Amino acid sequence: MDTKTKTIIMEKARGYLNAGRHCSEGILLAVGKHYLGEINAQVQCLSTAFAGGVGETNEELCGALSGGLMVIGALYGRTDARTSDYRCMRLAAAYRARFLAHFGYTRCADLKENWVGKKGQETCAELVADAAEVLVEVLEGEEKFT
Repeated sequence: MDTKTKTIIMEKARGYLNAGRHCSEGILLAVGKHYLGEINAQVQCLSTAFAGGVGETNEELCGALSGGLMVIGALYGRTDARTSDYRCMRLAAAYRARFLAHFGYTRCADLKENWVGKKGQETCAELVADAAEVLVEVLEGEEKFT
């Protein structure tokens, strides 16, 4: 993917947060729309519960990570138990690992305490833009997981 397209996706992710969307919704909409096309209302609703570390408790997985996992699942998940889940699981693990390497944490509360609010990372909108970039990089390297 070219740099311009990646930047547009990151800006859209940031824009969704600045417009009042949650981290999980912003990633799903920005990255998901690029790879999947239109995201229907029911799928958007599914992503809401993952916001703020699950139900805004801040105690679980960051919403941006959860939203990215939803995109990976939509792209490579399975619809029956007999289908291999290898590609989906490898991409999910790769996104988590790259997210952790980039941010240092995967838990919402830890990110808010140690990442959000720092110079250049003043809001979760910046985190979501960066998470979108990480997800795109994992998805664009997808051929390694086939």
